[in-house]
Amino acid sequence: MAGEEATRARVAAVVLAAGAATRMAGTDKVLAPLDGRPLIHYGLSLFERCPEVDGVVIVSAAGAEGNLRDAASSFGFTKVRAVVAGGAERRDSAAAGLAAAEEFAEPDAAVLIHDAARPLARLELIARLLEGLNVAEGAVPAVPVTDTIKTVAGETGEVVETLPRERLRAIQTPQAFKLRVIAAAYRTATAEEWTVTDDAAVLERAGGRVVAVEGDPDNFKITYPEDLARAERVLEKRKA
Repeated sequence: MAGEEATRARVAAVVLAAGAATRMAGTDKVLAPLDGRPLIHYGLSLFERCPEVDGVVIVSAAGAEGNLRDAASSFGFTKVRAVVAGGAERRDSAAAGLAAAEEFAEPDAAVLIHDAARPLARLELIARLLEGLNVAEGAVPAVPVTDTIKTVAGETGEVVETLPRERLRAIQTPQAFKLRVIAAAYRTATAEEWTVTDDAAVLERAGGRVVAVEGDPDNFKITYPEDLARAERVLEKRKA
């Protein structure tokens, strides 16, 4: 764990690891083994290796702070500044992580918000995201949608509309923001109890500008147990 004497961060990172993992068949997702290491290791390692990132906050499920603090210490990572408890909603967890980041970041710092459940993000993506902050308050990784997407009436199943696929993108994490701007937006989201599944949507709703940068098809989210096997295959390919 980083000491209090550490310099104030120019770029902070918040790793969200507070999800309930209801689709993981009872497995504690963030500690699930992937290629011999717990899942959360990969997100922390990404930021440990990133020269721009000066400090990391882990947001854990309430009561699991000690487990993740011990895990981070055992990895030998030096940039973890805080481990804080998340809340019932993603909105609450992200707000808690951002508040902790503001404690050690510079006033004009950038922040990267990342899901621990996406273990395959790479340093090249972070570089693109931080470059995006030169023209906007937020930047997100985006990959083209290959399936046809339709809106469907929930009550009847009737197709309402087919959306133009050429304009659709699937959005990933990490997402980059100007810390002061996204933290203020999340304070509003928490006070007004906005329902959000995506950090950039909070900034968009608050009136901020977000740009999309090139994402990575391998940077998928671990949602089901079989996704771990898929991630293993990607890691083996990278080693080869």
